[in-house]
Amino acid sequence: MTSTTYNNSYDIAAVMLCICCIFYFVMSKRIHHLKHTLYAFLCVCVLSGSLSNILAGYFAKSKINLAANISISLYFLFNVLTIYVFGLYVQCISGHLINRRKNFYLLYSLPAALSFFLITTNFFYHFLFYYDADCNYIRNKAFLVLHAIVIIYLVQAIIVLIRKAAFVQKQKILYLFSGLGFVIMGIVVQILFRQLQIQLFTEAVMLSLMTIVFENASLEVDNELNVYKRKELLEFYKTACNMGSQMTLIAVSLVNTDQLLSTLSSEERTVAFRTVCDKISKLVGQNNVYAYTTEKYAIMLDRDKIDNYLIVENDYLIALEAIFNQSWTVENKKIYLNALVTVIHLPEDKENITLDSAFHRGRNLDFIDSNMILRNNKDVDIIRKHTRMLNAVRRACENRSFLVYYQPIWSVDSQSVVSAEALVRMDDAELGFIPPDEFISAAEEYGLISNLGEIVLEKVCEFYANYHPEQYGIEWIELNVSPFQLGDANIVQKFDKLLHKYNVPVSFINLELTETVDVFRNSIFNDTLQQLKDYGFTFSMDDYGTGYSNLSNLMSNNYKTVKIDKSLLWKATDKAGLDFLMITVNQLKSIKLQVLQEGVETKEQLDIITSFGGNLIQGYYFSKPLSDIEFIAYCKRFTC
Repeated sequence: MTSTTYNNSYDIAAVMLCICCIFYFVMSKRIHHLKHTLYAFLCVCVLSGSLSNILAGYFAKSKINLAANISISLYFLFNVLTIYVFGLYVQCISGHLINRRKNFYLLYSLPAALSFFLITTNFFYHFLFYYDADCNYIRNKAFLVLHAIVIIYLVQAIIVLIRKAAFVQKQKILYLFSGLGFVIMGIVVQILFRQLQIQLFTEAVMLSLMTIVFENASLEVDNELNVYKRKELLEFYKTACNMGSQMTLIAVSLVNTDQLLSTLSSEERTVAFRTVCDKISKLVGQNNVYAYTTEKYAIMLDRDKIDNYLIVENDYLIALEAIFNQSWTVENKKIYLNALVTVIHLPEDKENITLDSAFHRGRNLDFIDSNMILRNNKDVDIIRKHTRMLNAVRRACENRSFLVYYQPIWSVDSQSVVSAEALVRMDDAELGFIPPDEFISAAEEYGLISNLGEIVLEKVCEFYANYHPEQYGIEWIELNVSPFQLGDANIVQKFDKLLHKYNVPVSFINLELTETVDVFRNSIFNDTLQQLKDYGFTFSMDDYGTGYSNLSNLMSNNYKTVKIDKSLLWKATDKAGLDFLMITVNQLKSIKLQVLQEGVETKEQLDIITSFGGNLIQGYYFSKPLSDIEFIAYCKRFTC
């Protein structure tokens, strides 16, 4: 057990350096990135630690024991936190955090969590350090545990730098080692000469060095395009390739700019290119966009950090096409831009295609159908993806392996289950579970939607024949019909054949039409709808409130039920949302329609829609979609 007093002049210098660093950081315009967040946190930690140590010395000198102990505890908390964050910063700069999962961060945080626990309990038991009654600073041997934790983080950072030295610019590695050297020097000096509070000062010097080298926005951001520069892309791409990271590069090359932008001045062209970068940045995040050249841009996506990545990637590509298919206005001049988009998946494609070839424009590009052409490594990935999906849908149609689940529909009036929506699901032996939106879209794209619709209807008819659900109070089943099915001139004959085969009354099937049907409406669709109506089918309007239909359409089609889109209910969290939902329900009831609310998940939502007069309720509040056996068991609960 030893005691000592300290001179805090170095802490005052550390405070001044931290303030300068924070001021520069705040005033500099930069792209949001994890390393910048970590740096800002580092500045705050070093500043807070320095101020805490200054206060500890002041309170000790003033003989205010409690305040001195609180301040010194905060000092050590911020001290450990500084080393912890600095380790993360080093790993971020070196690329070590690419594709890291939650388990890594949890394991990395364990020593810091232990130190926080020890420092917190030390405030009460004084087994590490404390100020005694006379405000003398006492440090016990157990304090070595904190030193050990700091050493763990420093050693880990050194190991990372050594391992990543071949992948990162030598200059960056040199500066990172220099920063580590300053920190280690401060710790060693403070251990050997306890009266010198130099550790925080050396950490502040390290911050100043990082400000110049790593936080200088002008070195990494293209001021004209407001995205990362080419050298940042080259380094990041090289690191991702060398580490075998699960990354995706989407290369966007503007094509035919000389002809398309011939009416623009040099300054106006720059505005046009920056507008492109701004739109791409808004779509995928500015920290993911790089300028390869003035007319070529790269999007780098970390697949491990994006849920349902394949779906997200497809959404991005669709959105990119929408961006380029619109006209652009620059200084009141309307222009159009052509783009060639190339998709590379790392590490799979790194051997087959280079960064330069990803941006190679090639010749004979056809922009007749769209202002964007999508290309990847010989188009293999996209073709393979579409082919695999098509084959899966074909297999499911041939094997009739689609699954039908039933989500109960609750009647407010009878307080029982009176119906259910038939929901199709697909679990392919090769691709596994495929979301309905994907395989239904594929079926529509490849002309298989009529086959899919027939299979679903037949499975519903089999369900009726096997279980006779009417005896359990089920009056009808909601069956979704795609707008593309309505283009089938033989749909009525096909439906009639299945209903007769299983002796299913037509009143048991209510056809659910999406609101987008009104967009597809033409003479063929109108004739088909009329034939279905004449046969005896009734209709429900699905997804009402998403913007395509109106009351006149509902009245002309003689809908039985209107299903209000769940988004209207979920947005009814304030007066405006509640008023809009209430008005919608009242309008529908005024023309004698049943109101079915989907997406009801809570008691509060149930109370809202029933108070407005909703007749029918569907959602997880009552039940998730169930298999036929599970659905019958569920219905029996209300009839037995």
